Formats: sequence, C-alpha cells, structure tokens
Amino acid sequence: MDGKRILLLCLALLLLPLKLHAAVIALSGLYAYSKSNFNDGYKSTTRRYTGSIDFKFTAISALQFEYTNSRTNISYPTNVGGELAYYTPESTTYVDKIYSFNWVQNLVPSKWIFQPYFVLGGGKMRRTLTREYPELGVSQTVVQNVTTGTGGAGVRLFFTKNMAVKAEVKTYVPKFQFSKWKESQQTSIGLSWVF
Repeated sequence: MDGKRILLLCLALLLLPLKLHAAVIALSGLYAYSKSNFNDGYKSTTRRYTGSIDFKFTAISALQFEYTNSRTNISYPTNVGGELAYYTPESTTYVDKIYSFNWVQNLVPSKWIFQPYFVLGGGKMRRTLTREYPELGVSQTVVQNVTTGTGGAGVRLFFTKNMAVKAEVKTYVPKFQFSKWKESQQTSIGLSWVF
C-alpha cells in the first residue's frame, strides 16, 4: 500500500461515526515489609513499594502499568565454604526495580464492594546484587537486566465509590520461570483510587 492510500484510509476512519467510551482509570499504591531473625544468626529483611495505573477497557478487565521497587537484605555467618577457619558475617542485598505491563482481570462485576482479581504480565527488571564481607573489607556488586514475568492475585474492598483498600500477593520471576514463583513473592497492602 502506498502513502496516498494509507492517508485516505486514515481519513475515512476519522469520518466514520464512532461511539466513544469514557475510560476508567485506577491509581494504586502498595507497601510490603517483612523481617526474619533466626537463632543461627540468619537475618532477612524485605520491603517493597509498588505504584500502578490501570486503564479499564471493560467493566472487569484492565491493562496495568506498574513500577515496583524492592529491597531485600540477607545476612548470616559464613566460613566461605570452608575457606576460612572462623565464621564471618556475609551480607547479600538485592535491589530490584521492575517496570511491568500486566493484564488485570476482575472475577466479579465492577459494582461489587468486594472485588477479587488476578494479574498476569511481564516486564523488565533491573537487579543490583551486592555481596559483602564487612570484616574482610570485600564487596562485589553485579547489575542484571532481565525480562520478568508477573503473576498474582488480590482483592479490593471499596469503602467509598472511588476508594478501596487493596491487598495483593504478587511474584516477579526472572525470564518468565514461573516454577520459581516462591523466590520473590510477597503480600502487599495499600490504597486504590478509581477515576
């Protein structure tokens, strides 16, 4: 098709009577925090912030753009695989920045106060991994850029027409390896505003 035909086709489509539908937009903010301390010196702390904007194209389906910032710090005593005669602290920190594009599917009509849903999608994850041995003065940082799969389920509980409390269990799996979903799954809670 040449340029003139493409231009004529675009003009014809603009002149056709089309029925316009107003889009419904939802903004959400979520937060998660967990901390574990074990007797053998193993400690783990994770915090996750998530912000998203959903564009509903039907009453129960939406496309979601999401940004997540997650930080996990794990520390434990180690003898570096037997290389040292004594135990020294090792600290591993993961800082993940995830940009994803997801499909959000409500399981009930949008007029319900209690709305369960599931999320499935993918995106890009930038992971900065830092491994440190503070007593030895050794530190190593590696940056990884990988595609990631996104999966989860959640619920919104509306307490006004436009505002809801939102709880969500979500996982991010590098290279769409959903068999490893437990490695980065976490429950978050937050608020959602519908416009």
